[in-house]
Amino acid sequence: MINGFLYQFSLWMRIGILSAFLLSVFPLLSQNKKSSKTNESNFSFRLKGGEIKLAVRNETELKEWDKYAFEKTKRILDAYESYLGIPFHQASSPIFKTLPSSEKDKIRLVLKDTVFLNGTRVGGYNNVSGELGKELGIFMELGLVPPGYPALLLHELGHYYFTEPSWLSEGIVSYLPYLLSKRGYLKLDADELQSITEEWSLTEAIPKNDQPLSKDFHLSNPALGPWFYSKSVRTQFIIHKELGYEGYKSFLKHIASSEMLNTELVFKILNKVQRKDWNKILQGWVEAGPYSGYPPNSFMKIQDIEKL
Repeated sequence: MINGFLYQFSLWMRIGILSAFLLSVFPLLSQNKKSSKTNESNFSFRLKGGEIKLAVRNETELKEWDKYAFEKTKRILDAYESYLGIPFHQASSPIFKTLPSSEKDKIRLVLKDTVFLNGTRVGGYNNVSGELGKELGIFMELGLVPPGYPALLLHELGHYYFTEPSWLSEGIVSYLPYLLSKRGYLKLDADELQSITEEWSLTEAIPKNDQPLSKDFHLSNPALGPWFYSKSVRTQFIIHKELGYEGYKSFLKHIASSEMLNTELVFKILNKVQRKDWNKILQGWVEAGPYSGYPPNSFMKIQDIEKL
């Protein structure tokens, strides 16, 4: 487990990362083919829809990270497929169809000691779609994802399944690795599981200028980034509690199967799964207005989440 100082650095840098972001395993086919020219480790594995290629470009001295990242990538995608019943190839097709054929079904991870975007150190960013430049991949600093601390890696891989709107997708991909682990779909040790819950920032102070998540207030005021991500993941806890385990699972399946989503469509899906006054339930959280069903300090203790 990383020490307290590194955790604080990780948390601080993660806000920069996420502000910069705009996704059954069969036997391994090929493993750890090293390219000396590009410093890449190339892996491949099978999911329900066929082969997936993983290219890990490691520009740090910690070369054992490559295999660790491969194992976590394979496990989280297998867990997503098993839990949602939606093949990775299907869920990620909107992303891959916009890329060159050489990039089809290929995941790129880039590990660096420091990561910059447009001259600013951001700690990392997700450019699997190519919207942030020609160099594709999930870029991360080693200090944020050392072996034993996979939270951010698992989070970003989840964006192949969940992309927009950000208030929804950020909460889902933060919460799902924990839920998948608790339900037996994803194998994580105690420290790895703790790394996920630490990323939630459950004790983040409520700001005076609190706004609903649908306003994407973290984009105009990066200082509110920690609150945005804390609020987004706790919104998922609320939805889970209201729908129950099977209802929440059904909700996620609908979301992952929808290519284009906005807040209005998300509420329609919620009502399709279970008709309730979702505007009132999520008032203050997603929609404008005073908090109604759940006060802003809801789900600030891990014990509350364990009851879901």
